[in-house]
Amino acid sequence: MNEQTYLSIITDLANQLANKLINEAEFKARLIESQQETAQLIKELEIYRSVLESDKDLKDLFEEVKNKNEVNA
Repeated sequence: MNEQTYLSIITDLANQLANKLINEAEFKARLIESQQETAQLIKELEIYRSVLESDKDLKDLFEEVKNKNEVNA
């Protein structure tokens, strides 16, 4: 093979590697965002549960509405 062929191969490999690294970085960033959103949702859910547990009437009302929605779903 001549030098031009080697340069073409190296350029192609470099482009493939760059694209794979960019995709990997994007997936990692999206994973981190998803993990942060999940953690935030879990915190909010814990707050809702805490409020419901602190007020029996509110919890009973919640259960009543939840059960109605399950029947309609």
